Amino acid sequence: MATAVRRFIEWNRSVSRWERSLIARMAPDCTCDGPLDFQEHVFPSLLKPGQRVLDVGGGKHPGIPLRTKQKLGLYVVGLDVSEAELVQAPTGAYDAIVVGDVAAVRIPGEYDLIFSRSVFEHVPDPRAAIANLTSVLLPGGTMAHVMPCRNAPFAILNRWLGNWLARRMLFAIFPEKEKDSGFPAYYRDCTPARLSRVCRECGLEVVKIIPYYRSEYTAFFAPFYTVEMLRQLVMCALRLENLAESFTIVARL
Repeated sequence: MATAVRRFIEWNRSVSRWERSLIARMAPDCTCDGPLDFQEHVFPSLLKPGQRVLDVGGGKHPGIPLRTKQKLGLYVVGLDVSEAELVQAPTGAYDAIVVGDVAAVRIPGEYDLIFSRSVFEHVPDPRAAIANLTSVLLPGGTMAHVMPCRNAPFAILNRWLGNWLARRMLFAIFPEKEKDSGFPAYYRDCTPARLSRVCRECGLEVVKIIPYYRSEYTAFFAPFYTVEMLRQLVMCALRLENLAESFTIVARL
């Protein structure tokens, strides 16, 4: 029975991928993968030789490849709530580590660039976190974060279900996510409007917001995925960034 269900899900996911490929050719601006765009385009454009960089929540998967770090002569500090995660990072990825809650931990040093990837949805107090990070950002320094939007259907469902049940469902449908997903999610202030306001209140200038209208959480059942993809396309066409699936925010001190 379990094997049959798994085959059914995999077949639906393959159909969903095919549907997405068709839409991507017709509306490429509305089918961009947020975390991937951040990692491959947005974040690399912010890197400059000799920077001091704070990687927030990178854990065992640092956001800066070791080769890039060495080529640009970067000094990279990893901050994560889990020391066990940090020590699993590739040797040399971090020049120093800081263990603790991003909203409260004392962060030594000052930084030209601070970034995070899919972290702020897990932070209970985003305003305190932004304030803490701003306190160690050098004048003229840049902060960049990518995160899911709290108004996305999957984020709403996650909050309704609660973390335990949401984790069980996520891992049953997407077993490959069990290794690196399922942390408690709050989504507080995780919209472009709310987080922009938080940044400004902390003395930052918001220089860029990039909304993304793609998510794959309904890909396990192609009919659901078709309806959800059409909804995403409408949100994109109307440029309703606070109803995006995820977004990037870039701010400067």
